[in-house]
Amino acid sequence: MAEGIPNGTDEGAADRGEPDIKENGLNSKGRILKGAGIFVVLFLLYVVISGIVPPLFHKEADLKTSLSGETNADTQERILCVDDNREALIWRLRMIEAAEEEIVLSTFDFRADNSGQDMMAALLNAAQRGVNVRVIIDGISGTFYLQCNRIFQAFASHPNIQVRFYNPINLLTPWKLNYRLHDKYLIVDDAFYILGGRNTNDLFLGEYQEKYNVDRDVLVCSGKGSGSVSQVKDYFTQIWGLPCCKQLAFCSEKYGKELKRLEEHYEELLKQYPETSLPIDWQTETIEAESVHLLTNPIEPENKKPKLWEQLCLVMRQGKQIIIETPYIICDDAMYDALTGLCDEGRQIQIIVNAVESGANPFGCTDYLNEKDNILRTGSEVFELMAGQSLHTKTVLADDRISVIGSYNLDIRSTYLDTELMLVIDCPQLNDMLRKDAAAKMDMSRHVMPDGTESPGINFREKEMPFFRQISSEMLKIFSGLFRHLL
Repeated sequence: MAEGIPNGTDEGAADRGEPDIKENGLNSKGRILKGAGIFVVLFLLYVVISGIVPPLFHKEADLKTSLSGETNADTQERILCVDDNREALIWRLRMIEAAEEEIVLSTFDFRADNSGQDMMAALLNAAQRGVNVRVIIDGISGTFYLQCNRIFQAFASHPNIQVRFYNPINLLTPWKLNYRLHDKYLIVDDAFYILGGRNTNDLFLGEYQEKYNVDRDVLVCSGKGSGSVSQVKDYFTQIWGLPCCKQLAFCSEKYGKELKRLEEHYEELLKQYPETSLPIDWQTETIEAESVHLLTNPIEPENKKPKLWEQLCLVMRQGKQIIIETPYIICDDAMYDALTGLCDEGRQIQIIVNAVESGANPFGCTDYLNEKDNILRTGSEVFELMAGQSLHTKTVLADDRISVIGSYNLDIRSTYLDTELMLVIDCPQLNDMLRKDAAAKMDMSRHVMPDGTESPGINFREKEMPFFRQISSEMLKIFSGLFRHLL
């Protein structure tokens, strides 16, 4: 054996400079990591492209669209507008406490925060009394905020409670990610319900945060299985039975501690809100409506025909003075054309929207800056609301009788992508209250006329946009056009 060559080494291989086994292993591992990296990048591109491209192709409106649903003129329904967040929570608790047979809850954003646990505690108490409870939650909110939360798991484990997620996240079908459940309502015993724009969390229910969203619900008493409650219940039944709605299942034996915590939480709620146990006096606490009927979007997780938007346009054609309250204005060409047509026919359209200095949604505010001229070219007047809290209300008023309240934002997402609900209510007394509320908001707004002329309301207070928001807004203005069809 030659001197200097370790024993067991292939002398010929060393002379020829061939790689040893260790080097081959490193090269093989490197190729695997490189291949895995390429796969991950390609998969992410697939997810992003599949999520962004399909919603680009908006379906056109059905020219034969008519107002769906019956007006229930023979049914005397009673209503109550709920604008205060504390009252919104209390009314939900009162409704749940009054339930004897069934409760249905549908919501977009459900959190296990203070008000979310208030709701879970109340619903669990109802289930323990023998009431059947069904809850449907949008799959993105449910996956991110609830699915791994033990309090929620304990709540959903009760045998009288069924929970389903609408279109939960599935990266194997990323083209469905953008189609969300945006409905918000609570039905009790097929007799009364509350419907509007409020999610189930502290931004909308109770007085748990200094910064909150201003929103609106309408409480409706129809009577057992009659009136508009039957329309809302039928709509829920259709959603509940969709293949994209996935049932959750948890074993209650694993959650004794959490269930006890929710039971104790409800006892504390009854002390904090003693009015929860008061019977509801529909005659004194509500007002009579001439008619109430439901407007809906298609329900499948796919590109939608703008059914609800077209029906709203039909409602607005019934009046001459139109007020729209919306958190955002994000329109495509077809929506601009519809607004232009309404104004050209002699209608005054006034839109109340968050001022960019105070709005909570940076994407909505940025798009407004980009599209302001196009909005004004429709002939609409805009009131840029500068309030202490962000506006989340969705309301349309047509003359002095018709009020429309629900979950629909004046944006592309609500028009073409999400499930949405709006109630059309014929009630002069309600309309008068909402017009007075809108007038107060206008006084706190910057009034922008179609020609671009601006004037402050008597209670308008200028607010400077924070420097960081100015920078982020300028950056978003550059890129938001790439995905505004998703806003």
